[in-house]
Amino acid sequence: MKVAVKDACVLIDLANGGLLEAWFQLGVETFTTDLVIRQVRSEEQWRAVSGFVEAGLLRVETLNGAQIERMGQTLDNMRIGFEDQSALFLAIERDAILLTGDRRLRIEAGKRKVDVRGLLWILDELVARSVIAPALAIVKLQTIRDSGARLPAKECDARVRRWTSAGHAS
Repeated sequence: MKVAVKDACVLIDLANGGLLEAWFQLGVETFTTDLVIRQVRSEEQWRAVSGFVEAGLLRVETLNGAQIERMGQTLDNMRIGFEDQSALFLAIERDAILLTGDRRLRIEAGKRKVDVRGLLWILDELVARSVIAPALAIVKLQTIRDSGARLPAKECDARVRRWTSAGHAS
């Protein structure tokens, strides 16, 4: 798998679900921007995220003046916030997968042919690679939803059914 760039909602959801460590077990080189990392405001979420920043597993990039200028030219007339633009720009610059749950950001990334994935894909990967068991994925998904994540109910329910079946099959 190639490099991934995370936006704030994915970082926050993984922190809320206690899944950051599991994510890094996948061995994916992971980046975000300093603008995105500032959106992690809860003390508990920051404690979860900052340890991975300090360990060098989550690399936080600060865009310089030239990059911000290129970002403005590349992503002109977008209807997303500056922080999300920085994540999209970094994904473009690094030819990376963009991990986001933000609908507008997904649309803008799609227009630019950026590979976009979300939290449910991450959970699928964690289960498929046996980083977490299907039963734990169900619990973590519910924890994340209970924390206020806006995830598509039909897709969540389909995964719960699939993971429940997988848990009984093993």
